[in-house]
Amino acid sequence: MMPDSAHSRDQSPQLPLQIGLEDDSTFDNFLARKALAPLLDSLSRPNTEPLQFIHGAAGEGKSHLLQALCHATEGALYLPLCALLDSPAKEVLQDLESSSLLALDELEAIAGRSDWEEALFHLINRARATQCPLWIAARRPATDLGVQLADLSSRLAGGVTWAIGAASDDDKLEILKFRAQRRGLLLPDAVAQYLCSRESRALCDLMGALDRLDRASLQLQRPLTVPLVREVMAW
Repeated sequence: MMPDSAHSRDQSPQLPLQIGLEDDSTFDNFLARKALAPLLDSLSRPNTEPLQFIHGAAGEGKSHLLQALCHATEGALYLPLCALLDSPAKEVLQDLESSSLLALDELEAIAGRSDWEEALFHLINRARATQCPLWIAARRPATDLGVQLADLSSRLAGGVTWAIGAASDDDKLEILKFRAQRRGLLLPDAVAQYLCSRESRALCDLMGALDRLDRASLQLQRPLTVPLVREVMAW
């Protein structure tokens, strides 16, 4: 929840925003697909270009990676922009360049919002001047976001761009099994394949189904089997 906007400018930017990180959104909990190796390498080291822009479809891991980076960086700040649109853009984004690292998620939420576009443009300039690493994620490339402010569009396109391609069906199966293993949950291959064949192909939906099945398995004290999946998922 956003607090009163009358906070003074000398406060730490993390305090008034109070944006939490998901506990399981860490690098250890992310299956490093081969295609993402260059991006993961860039996330793990300092970059000469402060602005790094990630784009990819919903549920492909952008938010997970930004939060993992913030978990790994003391003093970093993660902002999901869609949750902040009802607050004054200039006040939300002021002084954030003093953070050790900024991660701005869901950039598409501010496209066409002149107040947010202008405030973000100035933040990018300040972050570049202070060499504050700035990671930004959106569902589409910077040139396809519908940003109206030409200067902002130019700034976004001028950074390093990373594209996260859609995970293949084999990737999704491996990710599902990997996340189950990380939970200490025994997920037989037959059950994983059945789940992937029946649930939505979106990774976020598969992870949601895994959460639901994990809770049901624990509450019912039953191992994960195809009959249990049918029962819990009402298939």
